[in-house]
Amino acid sequence: MSDSSASPNPNPDLNLDLILNIFSGTLQQVSDAVADIPDSRLAEQPAGLVNHPAWTLSHLNTAAGFIIQLLGGTDSIPSPDEAKSFGPGSTPAADRALYRSKSDLLAQLSHRHALAEAIVRERHAAHFPRETPPQLRNFAPTIGRIVVYLLATHESYHLGQLRQWRRAAGFVNK
Repeated sequence: MSDSSASPNPNPDLNLDLILNIFSGTLQQVSDAVADIPDSRLAEQPAGLVNHPAWTLSHLNTAAGFIIQLLGGTDSIPSPDEAKSFGPGSTPAADRALYRSKSDLLAQLSHRHALAEAIVRERHAAHFPRETPPQLRNFAPTIGRIVVYLLATHESYHLGQLRQWRRAAGFVNK
């Protein structure tokens, strides 16, 4: 039996908080997954694993910047070169010189995470219902669907790849 006198949800953005908590937690897990990997080994492709940590960190940076861009932000969005080199459909290269240092990649990822969280909190109500850009409509009908995917699923998928890479490269998974 429901209590009709129960007060409404005191936090109408509870689901958003949960999603952003996942996003924040994944950042920590990704950072932990690469913490003990020497910078010089970040582009190795052991056992045929193509998605190495240098590309993965670059790709996650691009995705976090894309969240900002989808919600109308202009600070720290991916350049066309970054999107081409590390966005969907890009190919990881074994040349370590093509990637920034681990510390730079992690600092940028942390910065973009903070900006993405802030802009999602600020603009989700106005932007989530909007139709996606034409090139993304086959993937999702709304900006909200793409952003929630990037916040809650995308980084976890690549975290799994980082853990596979660690095993293949001889690192113990934590």
